[in-house]
Amino acid sequence: KIISYQSYMQTFGWQPVVQNGYQTGVTGYAKRLEAFKINVGSGYGDLGIQYSAHVESYGWQDYVSNGTLAGTTGKSKRIEAVKIKLTGSQASKYDIYYRVHAQSYGWLDWAKNGEPSGTKDYAKRIEAVQVKVVPKGNPAPGATSIAFKEAKIAYKTHVQTYGWMSKVHDGETAGTSGKAKRMEALNIAMVDSSYNKEISYRTHVQTYGWQKWVNGGKNSGTEGKAKRLEAIQIELKDSLADQYDIYYRVHAQTYGWLDWAKNGEKAGTE
Repeated sequence: KIISYQSYMQTFGWQPVVQNGYQTGVTGYAKRLEAFKINVGSGYGDLGIQYSAHVESYGWQDYVSNGTLAGTTGKSKRIEAVKIKLTGSQASKYDIYYRVHAQSYGWLDWAKNGEPSGTKDYAKRIEAVQVKVVPKGNPAPGATSIAFKEAKIAYKTHVQTYGWMSKVHDGETAGTSGKAKRMEALNIAMVDSSYNKEISYRTHVQTYGWQKWVNGGKNSGTEGKAKRLEAIQIELKDSLADQYDIYYRVHAQTYGWLDWAKNGEKAGTE
């Protein structure tokens, strides 16, 4: 009973208080977790707890402590990530681990001692949380490799009939498959727009061939001309090229998903 906590869920409201290690929140119903609060039990000296929520539209909130609400109620805003840490002279005796059940991804791995847990810039709701305090040096409750996913790149496509489709992020699919609809234009941008000049791309368009290279945030391809995209090239420059490889693949008419290209190689057909 070193800690207890509860969450406020879309539709369901406040959930029952649970103790150290148990789940708060509801999975399987596609409901967003909107707020939570954590308390430290009695008998642990000056041990305290602080926690922060990353909330839709608002970003990271300031840390609150010991039973104060983090997040929002009555505003229909999803929590996307959390940070939790212990405070006081007794904190050195413990590690606090926590993990979240995130929309699309399910249970992510465990974060600890103030690390972020959840997602950022993916617009994904948290649906449930587990928090566990263990004696310092004890093993983690589970895997700790991928506790937090922060989007680095965003992209969207202009598709026959549908027009511009919703923006997606790192590794997600943009466009359609199985509907025989041509992609007509592409837009790629870095989530941190200050890096947009360090990503370039171009498309191969029906009738017109290869278009000029453009920088992040600009459209490549055509609109309103009924011309299909047939291939793409994407490359990183400067500091991004020093730190990262960029991989991409296309779903092509007749062939389905082709293999991955990277760093300026051609993907598609010509």
